Order: sequence, then C-alpha cells, then structure tokens
Amino acid sequence: MRFGLAAIGLATLSVSLSASAINQPRGGPQIPVGAELQTLFTQRGEAIRVREDAAIMPERFQPGCSLTFTLVGRANAAFRNIFGWYNVRPGVTPSADNPPRDLQVLIPCDATGGQRFTLNLRDNPAYQGGEIGFFLRTPEEGTTGRCQGDCCASLSRTGHTFFSERGYNPDSMGADSYIHLLIYDSRSQSRSFYFAWEDLYSGGDNNFTDFVAQVDEIVCTGAGAPCDTRQMGACAQGTLQCRNGALTCLAAVTAGPERCDGIDNNCDGMVDNGDGLCGAQQVCDRGSCVDRCMGELGCFPGLSCTERGTCVEAGCLSVSCAANERCQGGRCVGACEGVSCPRGLVCRAGRCVDGCANVRCDNDQVCVEGNCVPRCECRRCGDGQRCVAGRCVAAACATVSCAAGTVCVEGSCRDACEGAQCPGGEQCQAGQCVPVAPRDGGVRDSAIEVGVIDTGVIGANDLGSGVDADLDAGHDAGPAVVLPGNREGACGCRVSGSARGSRLGLVGFALWALGRRRRQGR
Repeated sequence: MRFGLAAIGLATLSVSLSASAINQPRGGPQIPVGAELQTLFTQRGEAIRVREDAAIMPERFQPGCSLTFTLVGRANAAFRNIFGWYNVRPGVTPSADNPPRDLQVLIPCDATGGQRFTLNLRDNPAYQGGEIGFFLRTPEEGTTGRCQGDCCASLSRTGHTFFSERGYNPDSMGADSYIHLLIYDSRSQSRSFYFAWEDLYSGGDNNFTDFVAQVDEIVCTGAGAPCDTRQMGACAQGTLQCRNGALTCLAAVTAGPERCDGIDNNCDGMVDNGDGLCGAQQVCDRGSCVDRCMGELGCFPGLSCTERGTCVEAGCLSVSCAANERCQGGRCVGACEGVSCPRGLVCRAGRCVDGCANVRCDNDQVCVEGNCVPRCECRRCGDGQRCVAGRCVAAACATVSCAAGTVCVEGSCRDACEGAQCPGGEQCQAGQCVPVAPRDGGVRDSAIEVGVIDTGVIGANDLGSGVDADLDAGHDAGPAVVLPGNREGACGCRVSGSARGSRLGLVGFALWALGRRRRQGR
C-alpha cells in the first residue's frame, strides 16, 4: 500500500500545526475568531474544538471511489462562492504564478445549506489518478472586497481562487501566506473532513464561516500505509490515519481473545498463550492446532517432543524465546529471520500465512499482503499495470488464470514455491509451507507410531505381497490397537483405526500369533 511511508515505522508522524495555536501571519489573531464556527459544529453533533483542533494541513488528499460534498453553510457572506477539486501535480512546487487549471466545480454558487453533491471518480474522465486538492472560487473584483451584480462566482468570471495547497494562493507569501482555509477532521464520521474558508483577498473577519463544506470518503496523503504503533502483539501493526490534520499510527486491530493463529491477539506480549485454544489431544504450535506428540517417537526424525507436546529441534528443548522469536539451532532468532514465503503469503510468528485471511477493509479498499489499500479503480495503476478486482497487477497477467499453487509472473504461470525458503522443518509444496515428511516415508502420529518395523516385530516385507507396503501411510482416525504380548508401556505400538489400518493391524496380529504357535510347538 504503497504510499512511500511504509518504511517510516513511527508511532506518530505529525504533519500539522494543530498541536499549537494557529495565528494569521504577521502578528494576526489566533483563528478562528468568534464563536460562530464552534456553534455550527456543535449543532452538527461534532465534538470539535475549533481553536485546539484547527489545522492547515494536510494540503492534499487521497480520495475514495465515490465522494460526497456537502455545503454546510455560507453564513452571512456577501459572495456566492463555488467549491470543487483538482488533480494534484506530482513534483510541482506550488506557486501563485502557476496555479492548477483543471478546476472541477462540485458545489455551485446557487447551492443552499445542507445540499449534497456526489463525485464518482471511477468513471470521471477528469480524474488523473492519485491525490486531489480543493479550491474555493470567489467573485471578488481585485482587492476591493466587492462584486457586481448577483455576486455569483464562476470559473469564467473575474475573481480569486484559493487552494488547499496554500502556495498557489494569489496572496501567498511563503510561510507568511494569509490563511484562507482551516481543516477539521470529523469526529462523528470516519474518512471525512470539514473545510472552513475565509473568502476575502488578504484579509477578513477571520471567523472562517464564509463557506463551510464537508467532504466524505477522503484521507490525508499517506493514510492507510502500514506503521508500527510500538504496542505489543497484534496491536503493534497499525495504519497511518488522519487525526486533527496529522498522520497518526493507529492500531489496525484492538486487543481481543487469544486464538491459535501465531498472533498475540490480546496484546500481552505472548503469542498463542492460554488454555482452550485447541481441541482435546491437540496443542497450539506456531499458530496451528496440531496433534500433541507423545514422547520421542511422536515426532519426525531429528525433532524431539517437548513437555507441552510440540516437536522441536533437540537443541531447542530447554530454550525459551520471546514472542517475536523462534528457536533455531539452539538459539533464538527472529520469528521470520531467513524465511522467504511462497508468493502470495507473508511470514508471521515464524509461519507463512495468508496475510489477508482475517483482515476487513472499507468498501473502497482491498487487502494487499495484510494491509488495506485504496482500490485501484480509485487511485489508478502504474505503467505496465492493469486494475483487476481492485488490485494492480502486471498487464501481462491481467487475463491469465493460474491453478492452485502457481502464480502469474510476466504472463506465465509459475510455481509459487519458486525461490521460497520455508521455516525450519517445513518445505514448500503447492504454494504452501508444510512439515517435512521423514525420509523413510512414515508420518508422525499415524499408522504405527512407535515403529514396529524398527523393533523387528513386524516388517512391511513380512506381510507378503498380498498387502501393500505402504503401512506407514495410514491416518490416525481411531483408537490404538495394541499387539498382544506387549508389556504395559513396553513399546506402546498403535495401529490406525482407519479401514486399511485396521486390516493391516489384523494381519499383523495373525502373523504374530502364527509365529507364537510355531515356537510353542517346537
């Protein structure tokens, strides 16, 4: 998502002067003056403090797909101003000598208080993609404070244009530019801002009620980019959002009940902790509920069973790592250190997962690698890309459909595992990181858990050609069948309760009984 701010990683990035009083330049008063604007917001149910919450930033905004412009009021202004938007020109330094020309009027001069206007950017040919700014056009003649006739402003009529990017204003003097616009972040509605204007060239009564408009479905530039809240667990991942005209890092989720998903859901600094996260005979292991191992023989070769029932490297049995770490080779390393997930997956808590599996985005946003970003129908895609289902994809892949486990790269479907480096003990198969099977073809906690073959009691070859030699490929679907003659706890041999496993268990029992009779008959 992104906006070039993803790597900042700050808890709060201030881009506003809203933390202190805003005064008109050259010794002017603190603004706004008077109580008119405060009364207007109070009547609208907004918990806005007009002086403490006033901001002159941001100057540019990222729009949603569909915007609503509402004329809140004109107070007793003599001018019948118009209000609209324009495309921000990337890389252009605002100057009064080179103002934007593509002005798009949304609120005309004859609009009345409370009237609403909709802007659909999906199909608007004037929208060039990217950020937009806002402007107010007045019918003032020169610097007289007067107009002729009905004082109805228009783009073709003589007047002044004031911009949200202050450097374009005709009375701009750099840092001492006269302030024509105060911006307020709505408290009652998300993604919504108020624009309160002073409409006289270089001066006025500074009450900022000459023209007040509300625009819905916009965010300040950079909003939506990922950031670090410096909290713990799931609460650490946040997105930059506008608050009082400033970009502030807000947690993407709030603390909730802990779940077995590799995330510190309750934000207490510990991952997947607590009781009842998994079913009976299961344990939460790196974000997944797995069968509890029972002793050394319940794990794949090279791994050992811990007291809590998970399989780890032998050197990690006595090692305890922090919530954002995992043990590897007997030492704690970053949970995702050295991990390169298959295409389309992200690493969390040492596992490769779908980053968007539990993410909910606003209607005009889509999830990309775990972050909500504006749909590309609203923001346009870069060169060589096309918009598909709200996401920007390479043009060569726009019409390509790939099978599960493969992804489109430069127009061709390729294995999603290409170049992937799964977490320790796992390998990439069909685009997913899965546990590595033992070299002898057996599976953990399955058909014969203790390995009767290794003890010499029954070998796959001893079963004869009439029985498949894939004894180890059964699935633990029922209670264990213990071979007679075993002392309690001697080997704890278990045979799968599946149909095939049961038949193999009976064959094994018959062969064992036959051998016993032959030995007794000698």
